[in-house]
Amino acid sequence: MKLFAWFEQLGRDVRYALRQLRKSPGFAITATAMLAVAICANSTVFSWIDGTMLHPIPGARDTGDLVSLQRGERNFSPTPPFSYLDYRDLREQNRTLAGILAYHNDWIALTGGARPERVYIAGVSANYFDVLGIKPVLGRFFLPEEESRAIPNVVLGYSLWKTRYAKDPAIVGKSIEVARHPVTVIGVAPEGFVGAAPGLRDDLWVTLDPLGNDVWRMTHRDSDWLIVIGRLRPGVSRSQAAQDLDTVMRNIVAAYPDQHLGDNRITLDPMWRSPFGANGYMAATLPILLAFAGLVLLLTSANVATLTLVRFVSRRRELAIRQSLGANRMQLVRQMVLEGVVLSIVAGAAALVLTSWTSKTLAWFFRESSAPIILNGSMDHNVVIGIAVFSLLAGMLCGALPAWRSSHASPVEVLKAESASISGGSRNRKLLSGLVVAQIALSLPLLLCSGLFLRTLRNLADANPGFEQDHILTASVGLNIAGYSNDEAQLIRHKILDRVSALPGVKVASLTDWIPMTLIQKRNDAYPEGYVPHPHESLLVENAEVGPRYFESLHIPILEGREFTLNDDEKAPRVIIVDQTAARRYWPGQDPLGKRLRVGGSLSTVVGVARNSTHTFVNESPEPMVYISFFQHPGYETMVQVKTEGNPVDLEPAVENAIHEIDPGLPVFDVRPMRESTQLASSFAVIESALAGMFALIGLVLAVTGIYGVVAYRTQMRTHEIGIRMALGASRVDVLRLVLAQGVWLTGIGLALGLAFALGLTRIIVRMLYGIGANDPVTIASVVMLLGTMSLLACYFPARRAMRRNPVTAIREL
Repeated sequence: MKLFAWFEQLGRDVRYALRQLRKSPGFAITATAMLAVAICANSTVFSWIDGTMLHPIPGARDTGDLVSLQRGERNFSPTPPFSYLDYRDLREQNRTLAGILAYHNDWIALTGGARPERVYIAGVSANYFDVLGIKPVLGRFFLPEEESRAIPNVVLGYSLWKTRYAKDPAIVGKSIEVARHPVTVIGVAPEGFVGAAPGLRDDLWVTLDPLGNDVWRMTHRDSDWLIVIGRLRPGVSRSQAAQDLDTVMRNIVAAYPDQHLGDNRITLDPMWRSPFGANGYMAATLPILLAFAGLVLLLTSANVATLTLVRFVSRRRELAIRQSLGANRMQLVRQMVLEGVVLSIVAGAAALVLTSWTSKTLAWFFRESSAPIILNGSMDHNVVIGIAVFSLLAGMLCGALPAWRSSHASPVEVLKAESASISGGSRNRKLLSGLVVAQIALSLPLLLCSGLFLRTLRNLADANPGFEQDHILTASVGLNIAGYSNDEAQLIRHKILDRVSALPGVKVASLTDWIPMTLIQKRNDAYPEGYVPHPHESLLVENAEVGPRYFESLHIPILEGREFTLNDDEKAPRVIIVDQTAARRYWPGQDPLGKRLRVGGSLSTVVGVARNSTHTFVNESPEPMVYISFFQHPGYETMVQVKTEGNPVDLEPAVENAIHEIDPGLPVFDVRPMRESTQLASSFAVIESALAGMFALIGLVLAVTGIYGVVAYRTQMRTHEIGIRMALGASRVDVLRLVLAQGVWLTGIGLALGLAFALGLTRIIVRMLYGIGANDPVTIASVVMLLGTMSLLACYFPARRAMRRNPVTAIREL
C-alpha cells in the first residue's frame, strides 16, 4: 500500500513538473538541447571505448580473462615475440592459464577466379577458437592433431562466406584455391567474429603450416613469428600468471641460451590495452577524450543549473505561498529536482538517437590503408546504460543544487519582499556567481588542451619526416601471397623494375617491403660481430628490405658509403645500410663502414650510412634502423615505390597496367600516393584535435552565454537601483563601470581557478604533444585572452543596455 501511495505521489510530482516546463517552452527547449549535446558527446566517446577496449575480441567469451603475452622490452607496437617451440613449451608447462593460443596474421590471395582477391589470413594454433570460446556457424574448427601437420584445411570468416560465396550452406567440404593451392573448407566462423587482434579483421583461418612449406619456422626456436594470448584460470591474477610464465621462460632460456639472446622477460596485458592490434593506441587516446567530454557535461550542467536557479528565483513567491499552505520542504525539493530529471530524460532520449549515428563515426578518422583496420563504436546495452547514467548525473546536477538552495528561502521574508528586489537573496546571488565561475574554470582547460592539440597537429603536418612523400606512388604486388615460387618472384621483381622505370613521368623506381609511418614495425635482434649480449639486454632494432635507388627515390641522403645495387643479390656477400642512430649505437666515434653486424642471425657488412628518418610517428624518439638489400633477402611483401615528376595519382593506372603486362594474374593492391598511407600515423592526433576542438568550442559558448545570462539577469534585477544612482548624478560611465565590475570579478576568479586546473590537466597529455610544451606560454596567453575577452564582451552588452535606460523609467520599475 505504501509503495502504491509513493508511486501515486511520484506521478503527481511528474505531472506538476511537466506543467511547469510547458509554461517555459524556451527554457525547456534550450536546456534540453544543451544537455542532449553534452550527453551525446560523452556517449559517443564511450561507444568508441565500448566498441574497441571493452569488446576487444567481438564474439569471444569472457574477454576480461584473456591476457596478451609480450616477451622482452615493452613496446607500443611490438613484433610477434614467440617461436612455435617456445609457445608450445609455455602452453604445456604453465600452471596458471586455462589455455594459450597462438596466431600470425598476413595477407594472402584467393586465386582460381578471374582476378585474385587479397584477404587477410591468420595461421592459428589448433586450440585458437576453443580458447576464445567461439563456436562455428557451419562445420567444425581445427583438431589438435592438425596443428603441426600439413593438412590444407581452412575456416572462412562470416563476411567472406557471405560476400564471395553467397552464404552457400553446402560450402563445408568444398575445395577453394588459396595462393594457387587447393584447400578444403571445414567450417565458417560466426557473424561478428573477426579475429583475435583488436581492431584488425581476419577473413579466414588456417593452421600454422597447412601446406608443409614452413618447416623451418615450426622447428627453430630463434624464429619469432607468433602472437600469443592466454586465458587465466579462475582465481588467478594477472601478476600471478606473469610470474608463472616468466619462470617457465627462464627455464627455456637456460636450456637454449643461443636461441634466446636479448631480453626474455614475460609481461601480460589485458586485452583492452593489448599492444598487438589497435587497442594499445586506443587506450592512450579515448580515456582522455572521455575525460574532456565529462568536463563538457559538467560545464553544461552548470549552465543549465544557472538557468534553473533563475527560474526558481522568479517563482520564489509561488514556492513561498505553497510552503505557507502546508507543503513541506522535501516535497518542494522533490518537485523541483524532478523538473531537472525530466529535462535530462528527454535529453538522454535525444542523445540516444544521436549516438546511434555518431557511434559509427570513429571509422571516419582512419583512411583506407594497407592494414585491414576495422575500428568503430558500438551501440549496445552498455552504451544505453551509459547514456542513462550520464542523463541521471546531469539531471541531479541541474536540479538538485538550485532546488536545495531555493527551498531554504524563508516564506515570510519572500512574501514581505518587493517583487523586483534583489535576485532572490544574497545566497542565491552567491550560487549564481559560483556557477558562472565554475563554467569559466571548466572551459579554460578545454580551450587550453584544444589549443595544444591543434598546434601539435599543425607541427606534425609541418614536420620533416626525413623522406619525400609528395611525389611518391606505392603499389603492393602479391607475389608471395599468390603462391609464386622464389625463382618466379625474383624474375618478376626485376621485370617490374624495368617496366615501371621506363614509364613516362617516372623518375625513379625501387622495391621495398615496408612503407614508413603506416603503424607497421619490423624488428629483429641485432648486435655487432664479437659482441656478447648481457642478460635481458634488448637487442631489437627496426629493419626493412629495400632495393636499389630506394634512398634516391625518397631523398634520404647516404652520408657515407653507397646505396644498394642490383649486384647485391643472393650470390653476393650480405650487405646492409644503417642509419645515423644505429651507427652511433654500435660504433660510437668509429667509422661504421666495413663493420659487421649480426641481424636475425646472419652477419652482414655495413656499406653505407643513411640519414635518420621517421619510422612510425613523427614524435618518436630516434630508434636504430637497419636496411637490408631486397634482392639478397626479399621481404614477404613486394612494394613498388615510384618517384614521379607530377601528381602520383595520374600514374596509378599506368603503373598497375605495366605490372599486369608481365602477368595478368598478378595481384596488385593499394596503388596510392605515399602521402595517403603515411597519414595513418597522424590519425590519433586528428581524433584528439577534432574532438578536443569541438568540446572546447562548446565550452566557450556555454561559458560566455552563462556569464552573459547571469550579468544580464542581475543587471535587470538592479534596474531600480541603477535608476536612483543616475538620478543622483551617476554618469553613464559610472553605470558601465558598476555593471562591468561584477562580470570582471567573476571572470578573473574563473580564469585563475581554471588556469590552475588546466596546468595540472596538461601534464596528463604531455606525451601526446609534439613540438610544443604542455605549459606553452603563447598558447596559455592566447587562451586566457580569448576567454577573458569573450567574457568581457558578454558583460558589456548588458552594461550598455543598462546605461542607456531612462532614469525615470528605471525608478518606476518595481
